[in-house]
Amino acid sequence: MSYVFETRFDDDQTEIKLFERKFLGKRAVPVSEWRSLPEQHQPGVRPLLSLVETQQAFATETSVVAPNSELLDFSARSLTCLGLPDVAAIVLRLDLAGRVESPDGAIKLVWQDALSRTVNPRLEGVLVHAATKGRLSGQMYRLLRAVAAYNKTRGQTDRISSWTPVQELLGALTGSEVRPDKVLDDLRIHQAGAFSLDVRESIDGPVFDPVLMGPTARTNPLDDTPDIHDDGLDEDVGEKAPLLRASDHRAFIKSFSADGLQTRPAYAIARNTYVVMDLDTRAALDVVKRLQRSSATTRRAFIRNPRSFLVEALPDLSEAAGRIFVETAQYSERVKGLGLWEKPNLSWLARKSTGWLPEGFILRVGEKTLELDEAGLNELAQEADRASEAAKADVAFRDVVYSLDDVKIALDGVRQQFDEDAQPFERPEDAPPERDRNVLLIDDHIEDAASKERQRRRMELPQLFPSDLVRTTPKRHQQEGFKWLVMGWAFGFPGLLLADDMGLGKTMQALSFLAWFRANRASVTKGLGDISGPILIVAPTALLRNWQKEAETHLVADALGDCLEAFGPGLRRIKAPAGSGVSLDDALDIEAIREADWILTTYETLANYHRVFGRVRFSIVLFDEMQKIKAPDTINTHAAKTLNADFVIGLTGTPIENRIEDLWCIMDRVSPGFLGGLKAFSKAHGGEDPEALKTLKDKLDTWVDRRPPVVLRRMKVDHIEGLPKRTFDHRPAAMPKPQADAYEGVVRFAQQQRGNKNAMLKIIHDMRGISLHPDGGANVDASDITQRRAWISASARVAETFSILRHIEKLQEKILVFIEDRAVQATFAHCVAEEFKLPTFPQIINGELDGEKRQAAVDRFQSAPPGFGLMILSPKAAGIGLTITAANHVIHLSRWWNPAVEDQCNDRVFRIGQDKPVTVYIPIARHPVYGEGSFDIKLNALLERKRTLSRDMLVPPVWETDIDELFSATMV
Repeated sequence: MSYVFETRFDDDQTEIKLFERKFLGKRAVPVSEWRSLPEQHQPGVRPLLSLVETQQAFATETSVVAPNSELLDFSARSLTCLGLPDVAAIVLRLDLAGRVESPDGAIKLVWQDALSRTVNPRLEGVLVHAATKGRLSGQMYRLLRAVAAYNKTRGQTDRISSWTPVQELLGALTGSEVRPDKVLDDLRIHQAGAFSLDVRESIDGPVFDPVLMGPTARTNPLDDTPDIHDDGLDEDVGEKAPLLRASDHRAFIKSFSADGLQTRPAYAIARNTYVVMDLDTRAALDVVKRLQRSSATTRRAFIRNPRSFLVEALPDLSEAAGRIFVETAQYSERVKGLGLWEKPNLSWLARKSTGWLPEGFILRVGEKTLELDEAGLNELAQEADRASEAAKADVAFRDVVYSLDDVKIALDGVRQQFDEDAQPFERPEDAPPERDRNVLLIDDHIEDAASKERQRRRMELPQLFPSDLVRTTPKRHQQEGFKWLVMGWAFGFPGLLLADDMGLGKTMQALSFLAWFRANRASVTKGLGDISGPILIVAPTALLRNWQKEAETHLVADALGDCLEAFGPGLRRIKAPAGSGVSLDDALDIEAIREADWILTTYETLANYHRVFGRVRFSIVLFDEMQKIKAPDTINTHAAKTLNADFVIGLTGTPIENRIEDLWCIMDRVSPGFLGGLKAFSKAHGGEDPEALKTLKDKLDTWVDRRPPVVLRRMKVDHIEGLPKRTFDHRPAAMPKPQADAYEGVVRFAQQQRGNKNAMLKIIHDMRGISLHPDGGANVDASDITQRRAWISASARVAETFSILRHIEKLQEKILVFIEDRAVQATFAHCVAEEFKLPTFPQIINGELDGEKRQAAVDRFQSAPPGFGLMILSPKAAGIGLTITAANHVIHLSRWWNPAVEDQCNDRVFRIGQDKPVTVYIPIARHPVYGEGSFDIKLNALLERKRTLSRDMLVPPVWETDIDELFSATMV
């Protein structure tokens, strides 16, 4: 039986059909049969059908239509299988006629063959017809499309904006494939999408200039980058570096200041260097221009709370204010003398370090993104030092030249993540401005808790579980949780913290209580008092729709009444009409909020409009994923603590993420003053004294007579009803020789560095990386069986993982594999697809996948038919919002320093709704000489001991002594 692919090419896409050759004619093979083709065709079929599955391509009955840009990213072998020719042996030269921004500017294409002779090829989609037929590379195809788009534009702004993709692609296509002329090679166009402020004091009061930022923020809180804001900075704000180098920034400010009151779409800031900005950014900068010319009082009010000014001045852009105006650590450090946000002085609060380097570093250097291991990072730093010493403006690194300023900015960003001496914000000395533009002031309880809320017993109401309002039959622990909430409310507690382990149904317990509360409140005809107000639920943006869905699932219709959506389009509907007379106190329809049954909003919206929400007396405020306000000096935390609530419910599975002070900050909103002032609390409990931590736990979760505790925390190890059996399977495996040799090299280096504390973290990091794989995610052609098997066998953990996968395949069950390093993720996925002849590559969920696509991938996995299957996830991307009970096996190929992170990973499958026994596999690399002293074995012992401690008391998952302990144990 013989098969042949046939292709038809358009400018944007390619149609691919498969035919079965017969003696007389041929038969079109339906796409549904392609998965069953012989293995020699699968390198082409597998990535093609993966595009269909992820909706990047579409299939008809007998063909697949794929975008050319996606198709050309396939491997050469895959494209050959699909019948495409090799890359054309042809060179493209780009010549610029005229100026980039002028209407007559145009980029001319000059094609040359291998002998540098000019040729005139015919282009057909992705094909190039010259002396022979060949195909374009993916980057070359995209460059040609970008050039065509540029040549079609005419206006100056469109011309400059459309040049940006050409510039980016030229940066990636260096060498023999594309030869830009000198003008094009030197041209730089920066695109601004946000800004911060550079604030200075003067005789006439504060002055400020905008600092332009790029249009994209760091990843979402699900990214798999380790948290770097353990010093109390706002973790909801993306980290951004300035867009322009210092000299270009000065040139921009000179032009910007010379303008009138309108910001131009584009600025020429140096020879062949431009900056362009979108409409939203320009509108916000127009506000800055006006305020630069305002009175000293107004300017000071603006720098204290820039976001509120922007929201008021640009009501149509209020939801985008957090994106356009960036309040970064850089900005805060620059204005600390002016008292931005009146941040509390926490210089005495020790910064908790995780002591854990990532397996890889991702750096944005100017226009390019680099992914480096630690050795590569050190190499780049050394090259930057050499360039600085030689007074050079550029750095040559791995055959590419970068601006020294850009490299320094990128390296500083990495250093800030691990700098133990990072300077905290300082409390400003100047008084608040007279104009009423500040945030609502509160007693922050840093020094003491003067405003401690007292218990006031509430009215007696029936305490039976509302079975007539709750559709779902509660588990026993959920009934107990409901009863605890009712008792705490009746006793008059200001709030309670439900800190059950993840996956135990905290949302269902909270909804049951809210339904009970609303039904019983409606039966009371008088004396409602403080309980008459609306219910407010504050949650991360990604979980708002989930709350509505859970309410529909667990509760009967109208159990909570009508929901007011204070987010998205719903927020726009309750905004006050734009007008000069509207203050931030009236920016939303306060009567609509007061009259609502229950309200859903985000932490960010609450921060923007806290002066409205602060005027409402809420009967109940519920904070979901309450660790979002664990830092006492962020605007989100501050806004949450301004709310006027009769009763507060906090929900979190991780009440302590990094340090014990996280718990204090959460409890200071749940039950203000209950744990005293932050300084005294930190002194008593921040020193990692087990006895002090045990005393704290008793204060929080101990029943006294019939008085309930303020915190309820149940763990899965408590044998909760409704959970299946869970087994941990530790799999020690001997390191193969290449891995053992690499490990031995680190040990020898460590022995030479004894007593050198600075080398300790590097040694631990190297041991961790080598224990995963000595070559990392090196360039491996997984379709080549020799390369594939060599890569698998070079690592004890990886080899053992494939052994486990073969066992799961026999069981015809599904599994989640957790890997941190993105290069290893990709290599592992390709190897798995080839080894197990999967129809498509396994889905990878990491920080590059946005929330909507992430949930869609989970939904596909959850609804897949029974049988073998796997999904690859980064540990940090598996934090919240993912339920993946289709899998009942977990492999931790990467190990994480913080045991809470691994537990979060396990809880994706081990949760209520799982109907199969769960097995958690932990491959462990064992050195043939060091045996039980191997890094993996010592790390595993440390993590298990920390888990045991956390079950007995509230223990921070990361202690300052952990690195010392692990280093000492491994170096014995």
